Amino acid sequence: MRINTSSRSFWVVLALCLTLGASLAARLLSSDQPNNQDTSTGLAQDKVFSQTDSHSETASGFINNKTGLDKTANDTLAEEALSLTELDDTVIEEEAPLPRVLSSYTPAGAHLDTYLEEHDIAYLDSSYYPFDAQTDEILRRYANSGKMLLFDNTQAQENLLEFNKTSGDLVSDYYGTGSESSMTIATSIKLANGGIEYMVLPISASDQESEEDLSEKVKLAIELFEQEQEKKQEANANS
Repeated sequence: MRINTSSRSFWVVLALCLTLGASLAARLLSSDQPNNQDTSTGLAQDKVFSQTDSHSETASGFINNKTGLDKTANDTLAEEALSLTELDDTVIEEEAPLPRVLSSYTPAGAHLDTYLEEHDIAYLDSSYYPFDAQTDEILRRYANSGKMLLFDNTQAQENLLEFNKTSGDLVSDYYGTGSESSMTIATSIKLANGGIEYMVLPISASDQESEEDLSEKVKLAIELFEQEQEKKQEANANS
């Protein structure tokens, strides 16, 4: 079929086609623009979410790491506390106080119980010789303590003879000197130069004297002994 391009109606039809084509193209462009915007927005959102997630992971890692550091620090403090506790357990304990009564009383010693307690004087029945290691250690501490100790020898003679000892020998083992007696008071004085001076007072009773008589003699001797010890201590302090 041959188209007559010189005809007026041809050009009118062509113009209508071009107008319709332009309108259709404009619509297509208009509909594509929101889709591109949505796509761009979606990409932007994806980027933001990705960064946020990345920061969250980083922040989470930091927190976990900090928690790990705190745990390490706590573990270190716990170990140090345990070390200090173990060190405290190894500290040498303070020396136990000296007991005042080192044995049970004899009948003669029982008369002196209240008096000895009032004057804070220690008591020992010599018939318990030989002494165990603990008693021996306590006696040696007494010898250097400046406290008074009463040796009750009234029941000890036969027992000491089995070990070829007298009551005087027993006292001298701890105080450097002694003589055979019914009872012996012993103490010491610390000298200014760091030395020790021992004081020993033997008290004897005759066969005719009762246990009460002996206890009264011991009380008097202790009072005189306390006065003598005080004088020596004052003289030593002023020397």
